[in-house]
Amino acid sequence: MSDTSSGKKSLFKEFPPISTEEWEKIIERDLKGANYKKKLRWQTNEGIAPLPFYRRDELDRQHPVSKKNGCKRANSWEIREPIFAKDISSANQSARNALKRGSDALQFHLTLHRTEGLLGGDLQGLPIQNQKGFHQLFDNISIEDTALHFDAGLASPALLGMLWNESKEIASTPKKIKASFSYDPFIYLLSNGHYPKGKKQLSRDILQLAEFTDLRLPNVYPLCIDARTYHNMGGTIVQELGYALAGASEYLTMLTNNGYDVNKASDRLYFSYSIGSNYFLEIAKFRAARLLWKNLLEAYGGNPEHHNIYLHGETSRWNKTLYDPYTNMLRTSTEGMSAAIAGCDSITVLPFDQHFRHNDNFSQRIARNQQLILREEAYLDKVEDPSAGSYYIEKLTDKLGQEAWNIFQEVETEGGLLKAIENGTIQSAIQESQQLRYQAIASRGRIFVGTNQYTNPDDQMAAEIDSDYQTVALNDSDIDIRSDSNNLPEYLAEAFNQGAGIADIASRLFDFGKQHYRIVHTYRGPQAFEELRLATEKHKMTPKVLNLPLGDKNWRKARSAFSANFFGCAGFDIEDPISFENIDAAIKAVKEQQPDIAVICSSDKEYKELVPAIAKEVNSLENQPILVLAGHPQEDLDHYKEAGIDEFIYAKCNVLETLKKFQTKLCIIDN
Repeated sequence: MSDTSSGKKSLFKEFPPISTEEWEKIIERDLKGANYKKKLRWQTNEGIAPLPFYRRDELDRQHPVSKKNGCKRANSWEIREPIFAKDISSANQSARNALKRGSDALQFHLTLHRTEGLLGGDLQGLPIQNQKGFHQLFDNISIEDTALHFDAGLASPALLGMLWNESKEIASTPKKIKASFSYDPFIYLLSNGHYPKGKKQLSRDILQLAEFTDLRLPNVYPLCIDARTYHNMGGTIVQELGYALAGASEYLTMLTNNGYDVNKASDRLYFSYSIGSNYFLEIAKFRAARLLWKNLLEAYGGNPEHHNIYLHGETSRWNKTLYDPYTNMLRTSTEGMSAAIAGCDSITVLPFDQHFRHNDNFSQRIARNQQLILREEAYLDKVEDPSAGSYYIEKLTDKLGQEAWNIFQEVETEGGLLKAIENGTIQSAIQESQQLRYQAIASRGRIFVGTNQYTNPDDQMAAEIDSDYQTVALNDSDIDIRSDSNNLPEYLAEAFNQGAGIADIASRLFDFGKQHYRIVHTYRGPQAFEELRLATEKHKMTPKVLNLPLGDKNWRKARSAFSANFFGCAGFDIEDPISFENIDAAIKAVKEQQPDIAVICSSDKEYKELVPAIAKEVNSLENQPILVLAGHPQEDLDHYKEAGIDEFIYAKCNVLETLKKFQTKLCIIDN
């Protein structure tokens, strides 16, 4: 920019402005006359289709992220470390190690389940059964100076009661304690098919949790909008945003209908989102979430400036792979960067191996250091809303926000999130998204490196699988709880003070009722391919595939590589010679190696001569392999099938279902 006082001249004068029309002429010339708005438009499957570039005149408005309350640095965020341990002592040690090595906050996992034969159910995750266990967890950890986060679902009120008891014992100022709980009864309904309690009691519990923390622990978020679940069920970004907003609306409705001030209600809520691998879309997602929250508060008559939305981001569980697991580090790196640039208040980077085994010091350290690098070396905490003003991201923010608001309005028209879940509307929408994703993964339109493309044949993972979370039975005690309080958090705190365990108060948390509504399960996208390969690993013999590359050099090379990649997804043993001089040499190799599958690899033109000749020779063998053609020459399919071709593999086929056919023929899996 020009600076006349110092005599400096603007560098921008060296670059005269160029109109959009001039840019478009250059693009069309490079595309040889093709319309770039059709040719280069990105189909995101999110209800939006961005163009490859945007300019200032196409930007309706800029959406700066509001400065966060109490923010000392321009874009500071809290580094949360998830603590995975099989006992309380190990969890305490891991927590202290995390805090020494750069983490700002701790995240603990705990859920309750109903198990047949156990009256009280069981506990998965950290085995915190009572106040004593809670106290041991924080031995030599200052709960006043460390932000604590409990991923405990409907068990959250119990841990809130324990936290309150602990704060009275060892904290000089309990009101300074910072914490959050993943209490979300709407997600519970979607995942379990029944209400945790009657609607009136549920509404009272929500009010009591808000009032309790407002009075005693004002820096604690007791009510969560857990949008992670929508993502990990296979929902789209737009669905995540729209349904999360509908969840927030349910909370605000329940609280304000009970006379609770809307601005005070906003202080009790926070959003927890998963971070997917669509880099720019994820940045725009979090920015759109802030805009949607502002619109929602205004609709309820609240003041958006009173409390800026609290956004937590956790790296996706949906896209993590079992095979070639170190690629997960790349995924979590871009995911963490998206959340940091988008201005999340706190970020959890899950260890790369968290989904299939109990992670060790190495995987925990890598996850922690990814955030430290983003902060200390990439300096992403130094600039407030670094993506603001980017025409591309601003446009994505606007479009995602509009589509999510439309979904939110549809849910509200139906009667709100709870009603939409009762009606199955949410389930149908998410399952439709699941099916689209399944098809994309099965046909390799969506690539998972090392799983459905570019596999590592040396990977053997069956022996590596070990659950993160141990499950223990809840222990009943003989405590006769004496409490006059009908207030849920007060009752729980008093019960734990008297020596009660979670088993004693489980019925006050929720009812293990029968399923009344449809449910949707969380899953990982790569799972189906991983199951194929695990089945091969566990089979007594690994099937052998022999490629038969013949003829044209380019075609045989390309189709041999395709075949190796194709069957590698199922963990088959691939023999991939450079080429065979003629049909006799190829048949000789089949006789000598006796493969389970033989794949003819050449050009469509040469197949007309090669296929009948090779099929005739293979059909005369005593041990006939499954004969496969790499390609799909439409006009000759019937002729080749008659000749003896059993299967065709090609770019647009359903790889997953085709591989299942091979495994069935080879008796690896049942029909």
